[in-house]
Parts: sequence; structure tokens; C-alpha cells
Amino acid sequence: MRDAAWYQDWSWGCYDVPYAFPAIQTAYVAVDLPVKHGPWRSVFAPSSVFARECFIDEAAEARGADPLAFRLEMLKGADIIKAGATTVDRRRLRRVLETVRDKSGWNGASINQRHGRGVACNAYAGRTYIAYVVDVSVDHENNVRVDRVVAVVDCGLVVNPVGVEQQMEGGIIWGISSALKGEITFHGGRAQQSSFADFGVARMRDTPSMEIHIVDSDAQQPFGMGEPPVPPIVPAIANAVFAATGTRIRRLPIRPKQLKHGTA
Repeated sequence: MRDAAWYQDWSWGCYDVPYAFPAIQTAYVAVDLPVKHGPWRSVFAPSSVFARECFIDEAAEARGADPLAFRLEMLKGADIIKAGATTVDRRRLRRVLETVRDKSGWNGASINQRHGRGVACNAYAGRTYIAYVVDVSVDHENNVRVDRVVAVVDCGLVVNPVGVEQQMEGGIIWGISSALKGEITFHGGRAQQSSFADFGVARMRDTPSMEIHIVDSDAQQPFGMGEPPVPPIVPAIANAVFAATGTRIRRLPIRPKQLKHGTA
């Protein structure tokens, strides 16, 4: 617990921020949990990237800037940056953002009434770079549906393109489950959910249109694809929900009672 450097390098999504902030500070505290627990798919990154990428959208809004263009602006400067033991290549992150902008037909966050578009990106361990543009719709009972996901990935040398697409699709579905469905609650010291009968997951009817684009990479080796697709999909959904409803999401899963009845 006294080894700050060890925790620093494990704070994925916090310490390895790719954006050109003039200064950054992260901190941790020990929390005693009475319930045995394990990591999500993607380990420590999903919650941190969710917070970071939603915050970037809020900063863009405060500045009156387009959320995607703002990210590209914040990725200017040195192409290669170091964050502890992690090296981030901003050129690769800019490339996936520019490609998802073009492939999705990005023209801003709002689409029309109660429909929104959101963007998020991440450099996973400095190796695999992913950007998403997500379209959502919100019905009159404030139920959120993910309609379309355009994804761009740079995972280095690609050995099996179909396998990359499958991992991306699986990560997107996992993220939809995390953002809109699954929740474990406790009562009397026990989990109230015991199986998929009472723990919500995305099903076939929840599957959006998915477009997966693999960009050419000059990397000489393949990088991981099991965990990297997960972290940026949830903030992309949350940012799209804001574009559709005007409500910022700070707690998951997204429930109808969280959302405003008006539009953005």
C-alpha cells in the first residue's frame, strides 16, 4: 500500500491520460470491501475511462467546441508521451479518431429530437487504440437504445481480421450490458442477483448496427484485443445520451429515472 509507483501504473485510464493537460494528479485510497469481488473484463480501465471521456465531453461543452474536434485539439503536441511505465503514441490515437469521424459521417453530437451521438476513445496500455461513435435513441419513457456503433481500431499487426471484428463486437455488447443492463445489488449482506435470470445482459434484440474498421498500422507486432474494446464504449454511450436528453451520466447503469424529460 506504500508503493505509490505500483498503484500509479495500475490506474489505467487515469494516469495514462493521452490528452495535453498542463498538469495532472491522481490519488488512491484503500477501501475494505466485505464482499469478495473480481475485475470486470478490461480490469481497472472501464470506470476510469468512463469518467475521463465523459469529463472531456463536459470540457468541450464548456468551451462550445465539437467533442470530437476538441479531442483532436487536445492530442496535439508531442507525438510520443510517457506516463509511468506506459508509452502513448498520440499519432495512432489521432488516426483512429479521424477515421471514425469520416466513417461515421460525424457532424456534431445532436441528431434530432431524443436522438444523440457520442464519441469516446482510448489508448489501452499504450498498445491498442480504439475510437467509437455511437448513435442512441431515447423513447418517451426514457428507455435508451443503442442504434448504431461505428468503431475504429489500431491493434498493431493484424493476424486474423475476423477475430479482431469479433472481439470488437463482443466488447460493444459487453459495454451495452454494463451501461444499460447489469447491476448487482446487496441486501442483508447478500447479492440479490444469482443468475442471468435476474441479472440483466444485452440480448439479440438489444444489438445495434455495428461497423468495425481496422486501420493499417506500422506496428511490427500484434497487440491485445480481448480487453481494449470495452473501456471507451460506455462513455461513448453516455455522451450520446447527453446529446439526446441534456442529462450528464455519472452513475451506471443508466436508468430512465436519471434522464430529463426535455431534450438537449
